[in-house]
Amino acid sequence: MYTRFLAAAILLITLPAVADEPTLEELEAACEAARQAKLEPLREQEIAKCKADRHNDPAWCERFYRGYGEGGRHFDGRPIPRLFDDLPECVAAHEARRRKSRR
Repeated sequence: MYTRFLAAAILLITLPAVADEPTLEELEAACEAARQAKLEPLREQEIAKCKADRHNDPAWCERFYRGYGEGGRHFDGRPIPRLFDDLPECVAAHEARRRKSRR
């Protein structure tokens, strides 16, 4: 009986602290918004540089650089890391994802 009361009391004490923390989805959305804010000027710069070469098709430049900074695989299979994954918002999301996977 006493252990149930103690468990309920601990749950009620820790519940507000858990409710104040952002969810994993919110952290990932904040990370992505911060990354995109930094990536957009770089994408525009790469597209403009590509279009400045008169041998390139402007539509091709738009398609080729639309995913700039998103990472992926190199033609020989090596991974290309995403840019700006070291932003504080992304580090917080990574830590939350790591904590969730350990449960």
